[in-house]
Amino acid sequence: MTRRPGGMALVSIALLVIAVAALGFLWFSRNDPRAAAQSLGGPLLQRSEAPIDALLVNVRGRSYRLDLQAGGGWTLTGALVDDVDPQAMAALLEALTTAEAGPLLPGTEPGDRRYAFNGPEGVQLTVHRADGQQFDLALGIMNPVNGTRYATGGERRFCFTVTAALRDRLASLPDAVRAKVLLPGVSSEGVDRISLERDGRPWTLVRRDAVWWLHAPDGAAAFGPVADQYHAQYDDRRRTDADGLWLQASTRAIERFLYEISDVVVREMAPPERSLELIAAWGLNPPWRRVTLAGPDVRPALRGAADGESATPSLAFGPPLDERNVPVLRHGQVLVADREAIQTLSEPLSALLDLGALPVYALGADRFAISYEGRPLLVGSRRGEPGTGDGRNAWLTDLPAAEGWTRGEAERNGLVRDLVVNLSRQPALRALPPRTAPAPLRVDGHVGVELTYGAGTAARALNWELGWLREPEGGLTAAMWTPGSGRLVAIPEELLVSIRNAALLINAAP
Repeated sequence: MTRRPGGMALVSIALLVIAVAALGFLWFSRNDPRAAAQSLGGPLLQRSEAPIDALLVNVRGRSYRLDLQAGGGWTLTGALVDDVDPQAMAALLEALTTAEAGPLLPGTEPGDRRYAFNGPEGVQLTVHRADGQQFDLALGIMNPVNGTRYATGGERRFCFTVTAALRDRLASLPDAVRAKVLLPGVSSEGVDRISLERDGRPWTLVRRDAVWWLHAPDGAAAFGPVADQYHAQYDDRRRTDADGLWLQASTRAIERFLYEISDVVVREMAPPERSLELIAAWGLNPPWRRVTLAGPDVRPALRGAADGESATPSLAFGPPLDERNVPVLRHGQVLVADREAIQTLSEPLSALLDLGALPVYALGADRFAISYEGRPLLVGSRRGEPGTGDGRNAWLTDLPAAEGWTRGEAERNGLVRDLVVNLSRQPALRALPPRTAPAPLRVDGHVGVELTYGAGTAARALNWELGWLREPEGGLTAAMWTPGSGRLVAIPEELLVSIRNAALLINAAP
């Protein structure tokens, strides 16, 4: 068999090129300590005490920017503006700072076209640190042998590889870090104004001296007969200023409402290219409901962000899609959220008013005492851990005492816990004309309630009486009476029945 001289020459040239590239790689590595450290792989990013404070990423032909704010939160701008999930962002930074780069690939060059760094699968990333350092990275196609991804950048002279998991995490941006709850990081303590739009009509809630007020331009009658009757009889829950009439709102209802519009989960994120279509189809412009929050520190985590970046907490809701889902517009992006988000928004506006029988929040007291038919029945104090959302587990029973009680501590403490929660939630069914004398309640089944706020010389004790009306009105027989002011409101009978049953249980205990 005859060998062709030309073929041998080509083989020799190829071997020579490879040898030169290898020698060049070895020479470069020996004369550049950093390159030598990188030649066999190692940390993707240089070790640094300076935190990462910005990321610029280009995926699928769109560019996005993530910026760290003074309060520790992140903003997302660029081709898409949206809120950022702090936990997802922390996971992304952890993945970047702990990522390992594979060995340098001799015979390659930065941005080597063979690896399609700017192709359909390409991802480009720039990492900024607080001290001014910058790190550029581009990821390309997959290595068919080991499944890694080709990479370039990071001040490396040659291309290298990174794990497919890192590339996939970066390629999933920005959706991977977009907030999975409606309004992350909202502080209810920092909100002092809520603007509501319901079926095109605006309403306003403001907080003054820790009390929420609902603007009532049409008077109390606009909120139903109970509100109309109450505010016609009593003035302890209304005020007037240059803007007109304001009615006291329920702190508990506002806290529940703020939870619903901030912490309820996002089920789906619609593709941005479908936004205009879905906004029209799902009734988001004009919206069925719109909520905007304002205050001195609504989002502490975004403290220091520019107005255009912090994006005022605002949501627009369309009518429910079905029994589980509701459409939401956040920063122009269409989402689908759990229907729990509109639980309060679906109720009449009167649901936000404070129309409870008790004019104070019982669960916020420090001591609670009940007498039944003139004899002490229950005494409790708030000195434990809340444990649950309504805080009932913070209450412990002092009377009846543990000595001689045989039914168990859970049942003993439950006596006070159940009653203090029920008192906090007791509605006023109707406001009755004030009575000072004679006492409007019967002696049998009579209940005395004392709530104490504070301790020592600063303690403030408030008293009410509950019982059956001597002269029932319109079929209503149970009521709560304030002896000093004569304030009288009808309440459901179930509370009196519960207290009577507690008295039977306590008196029957050995």
